[in-house]
Parts: sequence; C-alpha cells; structure tokens
Amino acid sequence: MPVKQHPDEYTCIAVDMGAGSIRVMLGMIDREGISYREVHRINNEPVFREGHERWDMDRIVREIRAGILKAVDVSPRVPVSIGVDSWGVDFVLMNDRDELVDTPVSYRDKRTEGMRERWKALMPEMETFRRTGINFYPFNTLFQLLSMRDSDVLNRTSRILFLPCYINYLLSGHARNELTISSTSQMLGVGGDRWDAVILDHLHLDRALLGEVVLPGTRLGPVTAPGAEGMENIAVCGHDTACVVAAIPTEGADYAYISAGTWCIVGVASDVPLVTEDALRFGLTNERGYNSSYRILKNITGLWLLQGLKVHLPENTSYADMEEMTREGGDITQVIDPDDPGFYNPGDMKEAFDSYFRKTGQPLPASFSAYLLCAYDSICFSFRYHIEKLEQFTGRSIRVLHLLGGGSQSGYLCQRIASTCGRKVVAGPVEGAALGNILIQAMAMGRIPDLATGRELVRASCDLKIYRPEKETQTGRSRYQRFLELKEGLQQDQRPYT
Repeated sequence: MPVKQHPDEYTCIAVDMGAGSIRVMLGMIDREGISYREVHRINNEPVFREGHERWDMDRIVREIRAGILKAVDVSPRVPVSIGVDSWGVDFVLMNDRDELVDTPVSYRDKRTEGMRERWKALMPEMETFRRTGINFYPFNTLFQLLSMRDSDVLNRTSRILFLPCYINYLLSGHARNELTISSTSQMLGVGGDRWDAVILDHLHLDRALLGEVVLPGTRLGPVTAPGAEGMENIAVCGHDTACVVAAIPTEGADYAYISAGTWCIVGVASDVPLVTEDALRFGLTNERGYNSSYRILKNITGLWLLQGLKVHLPENTSYADMEEMTREGGDITQVIDPDDPGFYNPGDMKEAFDSYFRKTGQPLPASFSAYLLCAYDSICFSFRYHIEKLEQFTGRSIRVLHLLGGGSQSGYLCQRIASTCGRKVVAGPVEGAALGNILIQAMAMGRIPDLATGRELVRASCDLKIYRPEKETQTGRSRYQRFLELKEGLQQDQRPYT
C-alpha cells in the first residue's frame, strides 16, 4: 500500500497525450533529483467515422482512467497531484448537460480545406496575426470552427474545451481552458489571457462558450474521479510543447531549442511576441509558455525525410544502420530544401528527391547512401537557416542549441547539427513534456520554488550530452550557400499574404 509523502519527497501523475500515443507517467522528486516512470501507454490514431477523422474519446478517457488507477496502485507513495498535457488545437463540444455533442474531430481532417481563403474575406491575415500572434496553419482551431459556423452541432454547444482541459474537467469537475493550449487556437488575444472579441464575432461564437482562461500552474481543485480522490488537479501547460520548453535545462538566455522528430520545431523563448510583417511572411508563430512567456517558433520538416527513404531499405534496417550508410555517401554536391511542398506527403520519398533534383538542375546521386547523406545534411542546413533567421528577427545572439525529442538520442545527428550550425548542442532530455508537466505540478504545490530551480533539477538528474562544432569544410560552406539559393527561391515563389 502506498505510504504518505516525506517532506523531501513528492509524487505526482503526469498524463501526456500525444497524437500518436498517450502515456500516463508517475513523476517523482526526492533528494536524488527528478525522475519519471511510464506506467501505461496506448496507441492513439484518428478513426474515420461519420464522414470525418475523429478521436475515439470514449477509448481515450477509459484508458487514461485505467492508467491513473494503475499509477496509484504501483506508486510507493501516495501521489499528491495530477496534470494533463496534449497536442494543440483540438477540442470537444459539450451541451448544457455536460455531455459531448459530437465525437471530437481530428486536426488532420479535411474539413478545414479552403477555410484560410474564407477567413481572408472576413479579416486580413496581417490583422489576424497582430491580434493573435499565431501564424496560419490549416489545422488551427480558428479554421476548424469556421468550417462549422452556424452548424446544428455548434448551435447545440454550451461549452468548448481543449482536450487536456476536458480531461481535467472529468477529473475534478472544473471546466477551464488553460493559456498555452488556448494560444494554439488563433483566437486568443496576443497580449493577455482573453479571447479576441472580433475574431469570435466573425465565427458567430459567444465568448461564454470558451470561458475563463487560466494560467499554467493554476490549482483547479481536488480530484473527484473514483480511485484518485484527494489529489490536486493542476492545470499544467496544456500544450505539450510548452511543457517541453519549461523543462529545458538551460542556464542562460542565449539559446534556441530544436524539438527533433518526424516534424521539427525550432524556436526561442521570449518575454514579448514578434508580430511583424516579416515574421508573418516567414511563418513564425507566437505560442504562449509558462510564466506568460512566448514561444517564438517555426514548424519545419524533419526526420520525415529519413522515414520516407527507409521504406526502400530492408525491413530490419535501423536508423543506426542508416547513419552508418552515410559514411559511404562520399563527397556529394546535392542539397534539398526540406520544406519544399514535394516532400510534404509524397507517395515515394526517393522519387520526391529525384523530382526535386531534376527541378533544380542537380544530378541524381550515384548511390542510395548519398540520398541518406543528402537528407541528413539538408535537415541540418534547415536548422542553421532557421536559427540564423531567428537571430535576425529577434536581435539576439544564439550560442547554445538544446536538442529535444527522439532525435536527441542520435549522436550522429547531434554532432552534425553542432558542426553545421557552428554552435554547442546540448542533447536531452528525451521526455521533455513529461518532465515539464511534473515540474509545473511541483511548483504549483509549493515543492519547487521556481522554474530556475526546476531546470537545475533536470540538469542534475538527466543524462545530457554535449556536442561541440567541428571545423566547417569548404564543401560544407558551398553546399550551404546552394541551400540558401534554393530556400530563398522557394520564399519568392510563395504567394504573398494580404
């Protein structure tokens, strides 16, 4: 049976909802540092139902409840609190009896097609950007709700909650949307914690549907869900990336972060948003973070390129094998722009490379190893390009790169990023969202005094690896210049905003 907490010990439950998997983690802070243990995991994919890609919310809720009960059962100490984070933009609709009006639709659904053009007829894009700080992505909550405007489903809706906030509601009965997850919607005012009234008017939405926005770290109240009674429900950073950034073990302000996975995020933390015309045109967005900070970031194509090429190799080929193969690539000249639309979702990734090479007047690689080397190098060139642009737009010097996510486990990739970008790379932690979730709960419960202390705990407890840049070669300089020519060409070809 779990025992009560010692004054120097703290145990909590972190629910980390990802669009690919959902985990329930047991978080612990004691004299040894901060740690976590995964106690329950399920795969999470949309299901096509009633004409739309939807989240199986009944199953998600059932499995989260099962995971919480399992965490309580296996924990050596009684958990004190629980917090929930998830991917952004998606939401549930509830009626006046607090029942779901409809099964939640996934951000991947095609209902938002054409909504950006429809929105431009209601409000210029620069005005929307200045009001919200959020750039234009087809999956934004703004476009999802625009596609539903005046529908029967919305007419029957009394409350809209983002996914982690809905789970919090089921845990403690408190229906509050949290700041960081709300900011991903493109409907929250950029300067505070209030919904933008003009945008809601264009959507024909009453502000009461979205309700009060609470800051990350707000104590919502005691959990009332069976089997977990008595724990405090904490509104952590509802957006998983905001949790990741909260856990970055940085010691100064001269850093940028790279979340390296299938898709990558390159960004910096800031006290103020960046809402210039250049920022809009470049694709920067200003999501909110812990302590009312801003996460100025860009979503870019990442290891998706390598995943696509991997299907051309024997099934048992590992990513370590692919890294070893790059040594056989030789001195290649080819380079691609990973953000070219042809790489977004091709039927055949190798053919997408070939098509790009032909389009840009480059010879086809002589071996498959050269394709892999080109992919790795081009991803690193993309990181360098976006970091240099962040320096240009923010006026700050970036000396350290914190590499997070699955890509941080590859020493090969970490070293290439350090050398290509000419900056020190600190790799880890891998499970940043869970750690950030735990830290924010501990701060809310008074077990950690501030974020700086929490990050110090992460530095002391996690296996971080340091990579320093090696000398850039003339070939590397030439290929990066070629990358810049290709990238700037793409920028000029893109349709301007209005």
